[in-house]
Amino acid sequence: MRFMRYPNFPLIAYFAALMLAPTWVYAHAEHDKVRYVAETGKDEGRCDQISAPCQTIAYAAKQAGKGDQIQVAEGRYEITDLDSIFYLSSNVVPVTGSYQKKTFQKPAAPATNSILVGVPAEFAQGLAEQGFQVISDTKGLKRSEQDYLNAKQSQLSAMAAVQTAVPCEQGKAGEFSCHKLDLLAHVPLATLGNSNSRGNDIWGHFDLNDNREYALVGLTNGVSIVEVTDPVNPRVVSFIASQNTIWRDLKTYQYFDETRRRWMSYAYVTADAASVGTMILDLNQLPDRAVLVSSERTDTSAHNIYISNVDYSTGVALTGKQPYMHVAGSDKQGGAFNSYSLTNPISPTSVYKNPANSRNWYSHDVSSLWITDARREQCVDNNNDCDVMLDYNENEILLWDKTDNAKPFNLARTTYQYVSYVHSGWWTEDKQFITVHDELDEQNYSLNTRVRFFAINNLRAPELAGEYIGPTPAIDHNGYTRGNRYYISNYERGLVVLDISDPRNPKEAGFFDTYPIANSASFNGAWGTYPYLPSGNILVGDINSGLYVIRDKTADMQGQVQFSAARIDAKEGDTVQLVLQRTGGSVGAVEVFYETQSGNAGAADFSAVTGSVSWADGDASEKTISITILADGAGNEFSERFFVRLYNPRNGLSLASPNLVQVVIADKPDEPVISSSAANSSSAASSAVNNSVAASTPSATSKSGGGGGSVPTPLLALLLLVLAIKSKRHFYGH
Repeated sequence: MRFMRYPNFPLIAYFAALMLAPTWVYAHAEHDKVRYVAETGKDEGRCDQISAPCQTIAYAAKQAGKGDQIQVAEGRYEITDLDSIFYLSSNVVPVTGSYQKKTFQKPAAPATNSILVGVPAEFAQGLAEQGFQVISDTKGLKRSEQDYLNAKQSQLSAMAAVQTAVPCEQGKAGEFSCHKLDLLAHVPLATLGNSNSRGNDIWGHFDLNDNREYALVGLTNGVSIVEVTDPVNPRVVSFIASQNTIWRDLKTYQYFDETRRRWMSYAYVTADAASVGTMILDLNQLPDRAVLVSSERTDTSAHNIYISNVDYSTGVALTGKQPYMHVAGSDKQGGAFNSYSLTNPISPTSVYKNPANSRNWYSHDVSSLWITDARREQCVDNNNDCDVMLDYNENEILLWDKTDNAKPFNLARTTYQYVSYVHSGWWTEDKQFITVHDELDEQNYSLNTRVRFFAINNLRAPELAGEYIGPTPAIDHNGYTRGNRYYISNYERGLVVLDISDPRNPKEAGFFDTYPIANSASFNGAWGTYPYLPSGNILVGDINSGLYVIRDKTADMQGQVQFSAARIDAKEGDTVQLVLQRTGGSVGAVEVFYETQSGNAGAADFSAVTGSVSWADGDASEKTISITILADGAGNEFSERFFVRLYNPRNGLSLASPNLVQVVIADKPDEPVISSSAANSSSAASSAVNNSVAASTPSATSKSGGGGGSVPTPLLALLLLVLAIKSKRHFYGH
């Protein structure tokens, strides 16, 4: 497939290559397939070709994934293994019989049946309804065999049951295998959408208006919004139905609206193999409801979405940065990433489309990081910080300088041994390494789970530096970094947590198996994870069983670090003392870094700081960070806030929660903000254009939240009505 990388290759050869390409080239086509079984088959390959069926039901089931089924040809099958009995009786993967041998067509009146020999009598009636003739084993099952099947059925039942507060003890949290990860809550698919839906990706949302936490759960038939503020009592707030599809991806953006004196939030949802465009969900009526407010339909369908230049816990723009929405795997421009400005959050504006319109530049997933050290000399403008996009495009990893989002420049292209489908990845908090998930190397090369770490000291030539190799062949799908932990949705093995204190030698620190019935290289189990809630709780979205809320207990003897409080109140002229605590261990000398983020406060409100705090071996004393709140002389202002974040812990130290603190500055008591029910998007669109970017940009003169009390209430209401009418006309004009 390397010839596809040359843009001058003759067009006819390019299309010939596409037609001749094996099906594994497109990983997200591996779903809703039939797996074929025949008595003359062989247990090898994927069982998805009529001409190459498998021999046993158990083997075929272990190749099955999202929405697959198994068809068994007419013939005689000795059922000697318990896994085959389990799959025949459980409907984990639908199994039906009596298909014609050569065509796998269902005859109107079959001359012969698929005959199962040795199946216990209690399963005979159900299997007859599935098209099988059963010759029962009159001896029945041995006690140990019955115990095995009962255990499997119990695991299957657990995947469909509501569960809360189940600690991981002696390697088990109820029916789920685990290590150092507790189950806080499980919300099954039937509660999220309906019993016929399946899960896909997941993201989180932290509402800065009331500090509530939410899980945004992608489903085949829509999106479910679940409040997880009380993690052992999750509450489904809204289900937003949409066109049925296997794939959705979700991200969020939050900004401060000065006119309304409240934080405004939206979720952006893409769907592949669908025609709904990018759905924009209004989260401003939470905790009561979330609604669909608009759709951006330039990209009719897309595989993934990413929002750059925001903090992943709050969704708020980084200090001095403008957020951009990037759509990857679109049905336009050959699937290359397309970039949009979020100046108007409910009407994104296109800023870049790849002009080549070629599959050569297909992006399956993207992420990005800012380079602020000497490596910026390797970028286009070597005098300023550099915004680098990581582009995972099936066959290669591409690095782009996208400091100018309208003119991205390709810095590097690299690959590796056993490359099969370059799927996704992230970056370490010291910004020295990136991760790579390959979705098909486990299948194609019979590997165990393999996550690769590339050093990016040379942005023009990333170099493979380390690998995590897991204990099973389960496929690694997506991953995210928080501190020195890397959280992986590992499909059939569930959530896996790596200690990446040394990315050249990553080690497993914990796991929680959300799909306990198997650990094969198939597309079942954990699709996505989100580790950025301020509470520190981890969200997992599972294809087969829904939402899991997990507590991380993987901290080692070096201990973990946290702020003593999640919020500090201050007044102008104060010096704020933030207290850091090292808990749970004090072995070794350790260090953690910190930085301020502006929120809706600006350079006139506080002195921005960055730095690090260290502890010596055996030292567990409290440390402090001092931040000066400026007396800017404006006076009589409503509250403003900025954030201080701990990141990049070193030498084995882990992050605990809170590792994000809100510092709230107030000159006088706030008037009540406009209620969530009134903060609907149609009336907020015009003010969003003026306020969404300014809210996170430091300024020596502008004051976020100021002037809120200077406009008489009737006049303010009239102005809002005019804005609503104008924004409504603008919206329907598009």
